[in-house]
Amino acid sequence: MKNSDESSFFYNQVINLIDLNDLEGAIKFIKKNIYTLENPDDIALAYLNCGFLNDKLGELNSAIEDFSQTIRFEDKLENINQRSKDISLSGRSNSKYKNGDFKGAIEDKRKAKNIRLLENENFSELININKIDYKNILLGTFIEIDLEPKFNTLIKVSKIKKSKYDLILDYKKVISKQRKEEVIKKLEFLSESKYKVGDYKGSIKAIRRAEKYF
Repeated sequence: MKNSDESSFFYNQVINLIDLNDLEGAIKFIKKNIYTLENPDDIALAYLNCGFLNDKLGELNSAIEDFSQTIRFEDKLENINQRSKDISLSGRSNSKYKNGDFKGAIEDKRKAKNIRLLENENFSELININKIDYKNILLGTFIEIDLEPKFNTLIKVSKIKKSKYDLILDYKKVISKQRKEEVIKKLEFLSESKYKVGDYKGSIKAIRRAEKYF
């Protein structure tokens, strides 16, 4: 964007369309006006929003392509503003999973984990580095982080709808933090074991199950 006012207008328009439940309109608006974005980081964020929106609409091939576009732009940047590169990979993993591409889904999920670990290592000694990552999205906690207004769009589009009858969510409420960590490690080990023998469906299902215990 040429200035912050234009950026605010862009994202406010997208949010207005989402609030009207016009997800297709939001995608069309982003794609029509994406040429006005000058910063590669902002372009990546725009495609990231479209990826989540298309995933919600069930347009999985379009979602995968949008997430892929995000990844292409993010790969050119050493660091990106206030968010982890694991979000686009995890988003694409979820769309691939729904689309039946279990190998692609687990490959993306493994890359996302490695990127998150590398980012945590690189930023461990820095102060006041608030970055949205996929875990924040799963937990819905990043809404409280001090972020730029444009990230309100990402908060809205990436929000994950949880089932009222999810037994894991009920179980989480009555077990200790230590127990949760133990379950996560066991499921991650199971995922790794299944990955090594080529059971990609079992591998991605185990890791997705582990994420529910975050």
